[in-house]
Amino acid sequence: MEIVLIAREAVVKFVKRFEVFILPIIKFFVGLFVFSRILEIGYTHSFFETFADAMSPTMLSWLFALLFVVMPVNLSWILIIFTITVQFSASIEVAAAVFIFLFLIFLFYGRMAIKESYIILFVVLAFAFNVPYLVPLIVGLYFPVTAIIPVVIGVFISTQIPVVFNLVATPMVIDLADLEIPDLVTELPEIFTEAYSTVMTSVFASHAWVFIAVIFAMVVIVVYLVSRQAIDYSKEIAIGLGSAMTIFGYILLSMRTDEVISIPSMILWVVICGLITLLIRLFDSILDYQRAESVQFEDDNNFYHVKIVPKVIMTKPKRVVRRIRSTEGPEAEE
Repeated sequence: MEIVLIAREAVVKFVKRFEVFILPIIKFFVGLFVFSRILEIGYTHSFFETFADAMSPTMLSWLFALLFVVMPVNLSWILIIFTITVQFSASIEVAAAVFIFLFLIFLFYGRMAIKESYIILFVVLAFAFNVPYLVPLIVGLYFPVTAIIPVVIGVFISTQIPVVFNLVATPMVIDLADLEIPDLVTELPEIFTEAYSTVMTSVFASHAWVFIAVIFAMVVIVVYLVSRQAIDYSKEIAIGLGSAMTIFGYILLSMRTDEVISIPSMILWVVICGLITLLIRLFDSILDYQRAESVQFEDDNNFYHVKIVPKVIMTKPKRVVRRIRSTEGPEAEE
């Protein structure tokens, strides 16, 4: 255990020392993955093909990833929304619906809750890497209960991506793919009407995303409440309860809906996500409950009962240098 604590302390010190370089690098690779996946959509209107032919998708991904690093959060979201809309522009109806939906999320939530808006991207990435069970555990530990909002939005977006792709691949009533961009202005009311009726009907035909959103929201609440209780190992208990609740929720989901879920695989991934959360908790802080103390004091108006739990901090032992003088020589003869 001491070796683990020493290694943890070394990693934490390294990260804190080079944080100014590590965070932009992480943000760059996140942006590179996000924009690479967006540029793979490929349903681009002929109007934009002349611009796309000038640069390869790889070069565009690197360029957008660099912009994602240096841009403020609000501009980064606008860049993501614009890129997604362009990639769906071959089907104007779908592109209009996607743009309106994402822009409304940014307008009414993203620009006001800047830090929590990153959770939406975190949820989408978690679904992309097949570790969505990690989301409610992390959010419940390190974010307020209001973070349920971006979690639900992220679940909705992640689960409806296949629906949007099916809509793009399916011919619609209004065929505007060959129209020039200026001609689309006169067709906007009809486009929005068709987009709303077609996209919303397809989206709400499946209710699985609602169950997943409810499961994640309940896990976030449980982990948040338990992890903030004044009991020993509260955060570890919260992770265990959240993992168990996730397993129970997905089993209930497979029974109540037509969603095909491999129960053994799901349980395995939930356990793995729980261990990853414990590892993140390990690098966050370790508490020594054996040295916990309860302190009571009062002033003129209040009585305080405080529980103090010290953190485990590994310190290097101080080197003691002892100077040994020789008994031989002129000094010894005197």
